[in-house]
Amino acid sequence: MERRLAAVMIADVAGYSRLSRADEEGTRARFLSDLNEVFEPLISQFHGRLVKTMGDGLLVEFPSVVDALRCAVEVQRAKAERDRHAPPEQRLNFRIGVNIGDVIVEGNDIHGDGVNIADRIQTLAEPGGTAISGTAYDHVKDKVPFALSALGEQKVKNIPEPVRVYHVADRTTANRSVASTRNGRRRYTWLALAAVAMVGIVLTALTWRQWHLIPSSYEQAGATQPSLAVLPFDTMGDSQQQAYLADGFSEDLTTALARIPGVFVVSRNAAFAYKDRTVQPTEISKKLGVRYLLEGSIRRLGDDIRINAQLIDGESAGHLWAERFDGQWSDVFTLQDTVVDRIAGALKLRLVSSQGKTGTAGGTNDPIAYEAYLRGSELEGRGTPDAIVDAEALYKQALTLDPAFGAAAAALASLYWNADDARSKALGLSWKEIVEKRGEALRMAARYPSPTYYQVSADLLVRERKSDEAIKLLQRAIPLNPSDDWTYVVLSDALNFNGRPREARAYLDAAMRVDPGWTDWRHYQAGLAEFGQGRFKEAIDALERINPDSPSPWPRFFGQHLLLSAYGHLGHPDKARSVKRTLEALVEATDGGELCQLVAQQYFVYMDEADMLRLLDGLTKAGVSALPSSAVPKLGDRLSGPEVRSLVTGHTLAGREIAPTVSDFGLTIWPNGKFNAFFGPDGVSGTVWVQGDFLCTATAERLTNCAAVFRNPVGSAAQRNEYRAVFRWSQLEFSVIN
Repeated sequence: MERRLAAVMIADVAGYSRLSRADEEGTRARFLSDLNEVFEPLISQFHGRLVKTMGDGLLVEFPSVVDALRCAVEVQRAKAERDRHAPPEQRLNFRIGVNIGDVIVEGNDIHGDGVNIADRIQTLAEPGGTAISGTAYDHVKDKVPFALSALGEQKVKNIPEPVRVYHVADRTTANRSVASTRNGRRRYTWLALAAVAMVGIVLTALTWRQWHLIPSSYEQAGATQPSLAVLPFDTMGDSQQQAYLADGFSEDLTTALARIPGVFVVSRNAAFAYKDRTVQPTEISKKLGVRYLLEGSIRRLGDDIRINAQLIDGESAGHLWAERFDGQWSDVFTLQDTVVDRIAGALKLRLVSSQGKTGTAGGTNDPIAYEAYLRGSELEGRGTPDAIVDAEALYKQALTLDPAFGAAAAALASLYWNADDARSKALGLSWKEIVEKRGEALRMAARYPSPTYYQVSADLLVRERKSDEAIKLLQRAIPLNPSDDWTYVVLSDALNFNGRPREARAYLDAAMRVDPGWTDWRHYQAGLAEFGQGRFKEAIDALERINPDSPSPWPRFFGQHLLLSAYGHLGHPDKARSVKRTLEALVEATDGGELCQLVAQQYFVYMDEADMLRLLDGLTKAGVSALPSSAVPKLGDRLSGPEVRSLVTGHTLAGREIAPTVSDFGLTIWPNGKFNAFFGPDGVSGTVWVQGDFLCTATAERLTNCAAVFRNPVGSAAQRNEYRAVFRWSQLEFSVIN
C-alpha cells in the first residue's frame, strides 16, 4: 500500500440537490461547464491533478499546498466573475476545502484522513468561499497574500480530534472590487470591522470547566484582556430626530471593538440599558463587569458630522483619552475606523493589519444605504404595524442602493420571520407571501452573511428539525460579532433541541457575560436545559421566574409547556391544573388553536425521540390530550408508532386533503426519511419521522407538523381513503399505492 504526503482540494456545490430538483439537466450542464472551463484550466496552471469527480463535487491533488490554495482562490475569483450577470437560480456556488496530510494511493485514486479532513472542511466554508485546515495554515500563512481568519477548533464527522479551521479572505479580489465599484463600495461590515479574530470568548467544545476563559468581572480579565462597554452615544443640538444615527454608530463600534484581538466587549443590549440614564461610571463598570467605558456624542448638520468620544476608566472614573472627529457623512466609515484605532491605541492594543478588516459580515460602504438601514432598524424596534411597514420600505431602499448589503437583506428576512397577524395584515401580505419573501431575503443575505442572517437561518433550521446545521451556522456567526448576545441565546436553543443541554447552558452563560442580567427568554432556555436533563424541580425553578405580565407572550407560551410537563412528571395535579388553564389561554391567544400534544410537537422540535417523549409523557400525566377535540375523527383504530413507520417508510401515498381545503395529494417517502409531495399545484419536499405514535413532517415552507394516523373502516383502496392523518390544521385521507 503506497502512502504519500499530499495537498488536497475538495470542491462541492452548495445546495446542489435543491438546484437539481428545480432544473436537473440545466444544473448538471452548468456543473460540467464550470468543471471544463474553470476548474480544469486552473488545476493545470497550478500543477494539480484532477483525481475524480464525485457527483456535484471534485477531488484534486497538488504537490504544494500553496499552489492548492492559490488554485482555490483563483477558482472562486473566476466563478464570481463568470456568474456576475447570471440569475441567482443559475449560479453554482462552490464550497472549497484545502488540507495537507497523509493519503493512501490506489491506482489513480487517493483516500485516507488527508482526503477526509479536506472533505469535512469544505462543508464549513461559505458558499463561494474557501476554508483550510490548521495544518495547511501552518504551511501557507507567510506565503500567500490572503487574509486567513480563525474559525477555531471544529469537531467534524468521523475525525476523532477537533480540527483547526481557517476562512480564506481574498484580499486582492476585495481590493479590486473596491476600486471598480460605484461609491467605492467595500465588502466590509457596515463599520469596517477592525479584526477578524474572535475576542475574549473561545466557544468550541464547551464544557463547564472551560468557562474560566470568560471573566465574570474585569478583575478576572487581567492586564492581558481589557474589558469594555460602548455606551449609547448622544445626539447633540436639535438633531434628536436622528437618534438612530447615534444608536447605529454605537452598535457598530461595539461590533468593531469586539473583534480586536485581546479585548472583551459587552453587548449592545447591555450597554443600551443605560441610555438616557444618569449613572456613575463606577456603578456601570461594576454592573457590566468591565474596566473601561466608551461614551460620546454625534452631531450631524447636512453632510457635516462631528463625533466626540472619550474613554473612561470604570475603576477610578478618570478619563484616559478624549478626542473630537470632524468629517462628512459620506466618510462615516472612515471616521468609525479612526475611532476604533484611537481606542485601541489608548488601551495599548495592536490592531491586526489592514487586510484583517475585510470580512463577509454583510455590510455596505454606501452611506445613503447605511442611513436607510439604520432608520429601518429604529422603526422596526418600535414594533407597531405602521412602523413595520415603513421599516420594510427602508430595508428595501437600502438594498436597491446596494444589492450586496447583506445585513439589510437579513434584517428584512428577520422582519418577515417575526411577522404576526397584525403585521402581515399591515404589510398586505398573506402567510404564503410572507414565507416567499422571507426566503427571497435570506437568499440575498446568504451572499454576504451577517450575524442576523445566521440567527434567522438557524431559527428556521431548528424548526425544520435540523439543529445540527443550525449549530454550524451559529458558530460562524460568533466571530462576526462576539458581543452579540442573541447569537448565544439562539445557539443555546439549537443545542437544547439537539440533545446537548449542558452545552446549551454554557452558551447561555456566554450570553449573560456579554449582556448581564436575566430575561424571560433566558429563563426559558435555562428551564429547557434543566428539563432536557430530567431535572424537573430545577426546571420549574427557572420557568417560574418568567414574568407572567411580560409584553411578549412567547417565553410564557414555551415555558408553560415545559412547566406543565414538569408538574406532570412530579405528580402535582393541583399545580398542573392551574398551569394548564394558563397555557390553554396562551395557546388560544398566540396560536389561535386548542391545547393538545400536537402544539408541543410543532414547536419543540427535538432531534432525539427520547427527549420528545419526555415532554409528551409529562403532558399526558398533566391531562393534555393528544389531539384537539374538534379534530378527533369518528374512525377506527389509531395506528401505533411501529405501524405508522411500517406503513409509510419507503412507500408512495396518494389521496386528498379534506380539511381545511380539498385537493389531491401524492407523497413518496424514501427509506432515508426524505419525501417529495404535491398538494394540488404545489410541490414540496422535506423529511418524515415517527416519534411516539405520531407521524411528523418538516419542510422549509411549512416547518414542522405532526399527525395521528387512523384506519378508516369504510375506506377502500379504490377511493384512496383507507387511512386518515389528523394534523393540527388539516386532515388527509390516503392509501398506500406503492
